[in-house]
This record gives sequence, structure tokens and C-alpha cells, in this order.
Amino acid sequence: MDDPLSRALREENNPPSSSLSIDTNDLHFNEKISSLSISHSHNDWILPSTNERKEEAEINREYIKICVCDPKKHKSNLDSYVTYLVNTQTYNDSVKINETNVRRRYNDFIWLKNLLDMKYPFNIISPLPAKHTLSNKLHVVADDGEFIRRRMIGLQNFLQRIIDNPVISIDSSVQLFLSADDDTLHTAQQQQTQATTISSVSPHISSTNSNPFRQPMGRGKPIPSEFSRTENQIQTLQDNLRKLERLTRKIETDQVSIQTEEEHLLSTFKQWLDIERKYDENDSFIDIVSSTQEKIVENQMDLLKYTNTKFIEPINEYVLFTNVVQDVLKRRAQLSENVTTNNSEEMFDQLTIANETIKADIHRWTELKDKELTHLFHLMANKKIDFYNQSIDAWEQAAARLSLPNNQK
Repeated sequence: MDDPLSRALREENNPPSSSLSIDTNDLHFNEKISSLSISHSHNDWILPSTNERKEEAEINREYIKICVCDPKKHKSNLDSYVTYLVNTQTYNDSVKINETNVRRRYNDFIWLKNLLDMKYPFNIISPLPAKHTLSNKLHVVADDGEFIRRRMIGLQNFLQRIIDNPVISIDSSVQLFLSADDDTLHTAQQQQTQATTISSVSPHISSTNSNPFRQPMGRGKPIPSEFSRTENQIQTLQDNLRKLERLTRKIETDQVSIQTEEEHLLSTFKQWLDIERKYDENDSFIDIVSSTQEKIVENQMDLLKYTNTKFIEPINEYVLFTNVVQDVLKRRAQLSENVTTNNSEEMFDQLTIANETIKADIHRWTELKDKELTHLFHLMANKKIDFYNQSIDAWEQAAARLSLPNNQK
């Protein structure tokens, strides 16, 4: 059976060449017409034909863009925090039809993340950026403004991935988060906290008496083989990402050492230039070399900053993403064990829905991962090319000037 998960696994090992040029709108379109997504609360679920879904998408090509920006610090006697403007723009056939603006603090994002994790235990919910800054051992960037900038990028990725999920995007809590005023949101948060305290801590999965996937209860252990393959695939991906992050940081550490020596060299050239000028000596060749060395130092600093913030951090984010997928698969495995132990037909229905939900999300997540990681490596390759081209150009210009007679330099 050629299900979404099997196709995702094949694409993981043999990504199609056309995936390198996927357009964002086309990706949303493909998700709407090919992904199998099931809401736990849906009792009546009908899968339309491919032609019907294509026609609907052509008529109503609606998509949403999220922007997290404009951070503002708030201070009081008891608390100090930062709020972010969450701008949501809804487009239909490239025409903006709606726009909302709300301010949210980081704790609001945590509330939404925790709530979605409870309501959708078998969906892949994007991770949030880290709560606290990590110590920057390389001393590339350590200021508070840069941390806030990085956090905004992480929060925007979190919301955009939620919006791109056709099931979770229509959840009432998501819509409340994106549009409600502060008082309405805080009231909902308090009510949810009270409900969580009263209810069980374990995730609740809605029971469905009209499950369209109902099958006769089997006596064997209900663990589809594709989930075992997926677990191995995710673990391999996580190991490779961690190795990539570790080796990139080691290379970065070595580059920082080289950067320090390049700065010492620049300092030496500047001191030499000051001495030459003090004694009215011919300083033109020292001036040329010193200014070129200064460009090299600036280029290396820019490359280091880019590697740290635009490459290593996204790789680390995907390591967290693989943790999320592993947690979802562990919950599915636990539910499967309960089905085997209790031999409950109701739980078997829940497992069937969980299986289909995970397949759809794994398929969607794999496409997203391939697209984002391809873009990430493409940007890094271009940055490396720019760095070396700028360095070569700087020294070639210096060499050309140094070959001129003294009166023409």
C-alpha cells in the first residue's frame, strides 16, 4: 500500500530534483490536495476526490502570512518582559483580504504550544525557541538585542508552521491567539489553567463512534512496520544533524582563533603605518596592505556571525524538531501497547486515527524539512562564495596597486 508515510520515506532517501525549486504557494497547494489530515474531533470525515480538491483550491487559493516583529520592553515593579507584534495577513489569490495585529509575550506562545500539545498529541507541533540565551563561547554576538532578534525569528517560524497545518490552523485557540485582545486571551488562559488542574494530566483523545477507518479487531500487535522505519529514519537524521552542528561549531572555533590572529596582524600593520607617518616616510604600500587586511577582518567577522546565527541555529532548531517527532511516535507506541493490553475496540479506533494523523504530518513535515534545509544549505554556499570572492578581490586590488610606481599608488 502506497501511503503518505511510505512516500515520505522514499523521498527522504531519494528527494526529487524538482523539490529544489518548490514555490511556497505550490507547496501549500500540494498540501491541500494531497495530504491526509484528520481532526480528533471530527465525527463525519469525507475524503473528496483529487479533481474536486484541485477545483476547490483553484477557486479559493487562500493563504496566510505571519510576521513577528516590533519588540517592546515592559518594566514594572514586579515584572520585566518583552512583547512582540504578531501581524497576520490573509490573502486570496494574492489579494490581501484581512489583517490583524496583536501583541504577545513569550509566555503567551508557551501557553499556545502546551495547549496544542495536549489537544493534538499525534500531530507534529513546531518547537519554540529557547527560553534563555546560551552562553556564546565564541563571543560572536552576545547582546540582548541580537537574542531578541533570534527569538522573533523562532516565534515566527513556530506560528507559520502552525498556520500551514490544515487541521491545527483552524483550531479555536490558534484563532484566539492571533486575533483576541489581551483581556480575552488572559481570560481564556485562566480558564484553561483551571480546566487542566481539574482534568487528568494525560492527553485526551476524543472517542468517535462513527470512525470511517474502523476495522475488525485483530489479535496481533498493531504496530505498522512503516513506523519502525520512521523511528530509525528520524534517529539517523537527528544523529547527522547533531554531528553537523558539533563539527560546524568546531570549525567556527578554529575560525575564531584565525580571526584573532588576523586582528593582531591588522593591529601590527596599523602600528607600522603610524610610525611611518610619524617620520614622514613613504607609507603608501603599508597603507594599501593595512586597508586590505581590514577588509579581510570585516569579511571574516561577517562570515562568523552568519554561520552562528543563520546556519548553526536553524540546524539546532531541527534537532529540537526531531525530538518532537520522536515524542509523537512514542505516544503512538504507548497507545498501541494499551490497545494490545486492553483489546479495546474504542482504543483501536483511536489508534487508527492516530496512525493516519501521524502519516499525514510526517509526510508534510518531510516536505517542509527538505525545502527548508535545501534553502539553508543554498544560502550558506552562497555566503561562502561571497566571502572568498570578496577576499580575493581585496587582495587582487591590493596587488594591482602595489605593482604601480610610487607616484601612482
